[in-house]
Amino acid sequence: MANVRELVLNILIEYERDGVRKPSLLKDSLNKYDYLETRDKAFMKRVVDGCIERQIQIDYILDSFSKTPVAKMQPFIRNLLRMSVYQIMFMDAIPDSAACNEAVKLAQKHKFSGLKGFVNGVLRNIARGKDKITYPDKSVDGGAKYLSTCYSMPEWICNMWLENYGFEKTEGILSFFLEPRPTTIRINPETLKKVYGQENDTEDALFSRYIEKLEAAGAVVKRSNILPYALDLEKTDNIRFLPGFDEGVFFVQDVSSMLVTEIAGIEPQHVVVDVCAAPGGKSLHAAQRAGTVLSRDVSERKCELIRENAERMGLTNLKVEMHDAKIHDRNMENKADVIYLDLPCSGLGIIGRKNDIKYNASRKGLMELSALQWEIIKTVWDYVKPGGTLMYSTCTVNRAENEEMCKRICAELPFEAVDFSDSLPKALTEGDAGKELVKSAKNGYIQLIPGAFGTDGFFIGKLRRV
Repeated sequence: MANVRELVLNILIEYERDGVRKPSLLKDSLNKYDYLETRDKAFMKRVVDGCIERQIQIDYILDSFSKTPVAKMQPFIRNLLRMSVYQIMFMDAIPDSAACNEAVKLAQKHKFSGLKGFVNGVLRNIARGKDKITYPDKSVDGGAKYLSTCYSMPEWICNMWLENYGFEKTEGILSFFLEPRPTTIRINPETLKKVYGQENDTEDALFSRYIEKLEAAGAVVKRSNILPYALDLEKTDNIRFLPGFDEGVFFVQDVSSMLVTEIAGIEPQHVVVDVCAAPGGKSLHAAQRAGTVLSRDVSERKCELIRENAERMGLTNLKVEMHDAKIHDRNMENKADVIYLDLPCSGLGIIGRKNDIKYNASRKGLMELSALQWEIIKTVWDYVKPGGTLMYSTCTVNRAENEEMCKRICAELPFEAVDFSDSLPKALTEGDAGKELVKSAKNGYIQLIPGAFGTDGFFIGKLRRV
């Protein structure tokens, strides 16, 4: 029988040894040890994700109690202590004594008997003093050090958002990233009606019946207050086993991403071109409304994934091609009524779903991404028909990649911003945040702040070719 804590430790050491976070590492490990009890796999996922998500805070705590700084510890001991501190600080169901004792056993098992006293002493001191830890003062240097430590976010990102949004909004973003996130699915109402509909069904009755089926399968379901065809799911072990998946009733997609098609104003006769389409959510959504959708990506593997989902959802008007968006295609000039530019970005808006992003990002990387985005924009802008629409979107919160990029498009290419405030769902127009969003939409773009409406961080710009 595998020691679950030992498996967690091995994963954390591998993450660190490679120097680059590998998002698939935990998933691959869970698949490898699929024979484990559900609670053991849940423990593995919780601790690995938690240690990565909270690493800056955990290391601060360790440095507060250990005479040997975290940076100078041997990798085995460093990660052993990290996973044990996570259990002590954030897992109330785990007795502190169990976290300490199991750590000592692992140290001894892996030939670190000489350090088991050190491991035991540090962890027991943390367990006794965890309610008295002194964190950086939020009134010093604008609060960047405080936010970085307490929310485990690199300080340079905290400073960037403090400059753009102020302390209160930045703390709200960081707090939201640490909250558990549901899996959001977009329902295809036509398919839902075909598969589960009954004569004289109202939409509410149909959705209620389908929600009952999802709940019977073990999911906790909440209907979105932003878009009526979106559902938030919790306690879903594998969405492929949920009712309606094989029949193409739904696709996993955040509400913020669904808004691109909602705002685009696609009509049944339109040709839509998605130049960087993977994983394909927006292409599939557009295909439910457009006459034809051309969905492209640079990777054949990603293209095949889009094809599989299009087939599963019965979308025969969607064509998938492998194509590098940086290479101009003369055959596409003036062909698109709507073009989707969801370009490679820093991903800072989805840190709550992919917590390794914050450690891989850098100021230099952001600049390089902005340069790549502009290279693609210059290559594909003339695919849009005169009078046609360019939908620019990213899943990040960085003005250089977002607002400034839209302004540059309008300044250097034949495009103008389009007021789409009337296309915003009612839930996005209420309260102070809603008023701010409406004002922004009148200028042709919106920046969804992570958590402000319960969505990922997302940017959408709507431009017209003139």
